Amino acid sequence: MAIAISAHQLAVTFAGRGKKAAVKALLPLDLEVAAGAIVGVLGPNGSGKTTLLRALAGLQRPTSGTVEVLGEPPDRKSLVQRVAYQSEGALPMAVLSAPEYLAFLGAELGLANSESDRRAKNLLERLELTHAGSRPIRTFSTGMCKRLALAGALIADPEVLLLDEPTAGLDPFGTATVMEILRERVNQGGAILMASHHLLEVEEICSEVLLLHNGAVKARGTLEDLLATDDRALVVRGLDDDGMQQLANDAKTRGGEVVRIERPRDHLFALFRRLGRSRDDTKVGPKR
Repeated sequence: MAIAISAHQLAVTFAGRGKKAAVKALLPLDLEVAAGAIVGVLGPNGSGKTTLLRALAGLQRPTSGTVEVLGEPPDRKSLVQRVAYQSEGALPMAVLSAPEYLAFLGAELGLANSESDRRAKNLLERLELTHAGSRPIRTFSTGMCKRLALAGALIADPEVLLLDEPTAGLDPFGTATVMEILRERVNQGGAILMASHHLLEVEEICSEVLLLHNGAVKARGTLEDLLATDDRALVVRGLDDDGMQQLANDAKTRGGEVVRIERPRDHLFALFRRLGRSRDDTKVGPKR
C-alpha cells in the first residue's frame, strides 16, 4: 500500500518569551499513514495533537525532522487540492452564508465556478446544511459550524484529510454522517489522520491509533495490537438455557472458567444510527 503521510524524527519546539522557557510541543516521532487508512491521534489537551496536524499540513515549520505528504513537502502549492486540513477553531468570515463560504474556498483552490457550485451543493445536502439558506455563519449552532468546516475541507476532493476533532459538538446523527463520509473516503483510497477525544468513535472507525502525552508518543499500533488480551471468547447463538448450561459445564471440565453468561447488547451509538436511518425514511419535507 502506498504511503500517503510520512514523518521522520519530526519535532516542534516553541521558543520561550521573556523568562518563560521554550516549550517542546512535539518530541521526535516517526509516522506513516498508508493510503486507504484512518489513523486516530489520541491524547489529553496539550499533548501535541494539533501541533502534529499543523506540521503535516505545512502550517507549522518543524524544529527538526522531515515531513512528506503524497511524496512532497507539505507546503508545496501542488498539494493545495490534494491535501485538506480541518482545524478545531472557529470558522473565518462568519458574515458569509454557507454557500458563499464554500464558493470562496472553491475560488481559492482554483476550481471552476460550475464545479465548485456542484460540489458545494452536494456537500451541503449530504451534511444537512441546505436548510440554513442564506443565513450568516455567525448564527449557526456549534454542530452546523463543525459540519460546514468538514464541507470546506472536502470541497477540494482531497486525497489526504487532516482533521482536528471533526465530530466535536455534533449530535449522534451528525457524527454518524461524518463517520460514514470518512469511511467512503478511505474506501476510495484516501488517507485520514484524525485527532479526537471521542474514544468510541476512534475505536469504531480507525485502523490504527497514535497516543500522545506531553508531546511524546506513548503507544502506537493497530487496535488489535493495543487492546487484545490473552483471553478468548466463544460467541454462541441458538442455544436455550439448558444448552448454555451444558456448554458452561463442558468448559469447566476442560479447565476453563465461565466468567459470566449474558445477553450481548449493542452500544448507544449503534442505536442512534438505527434511529437515524428510520428518521431518513420518514422525511417528508425540508428540514427546519
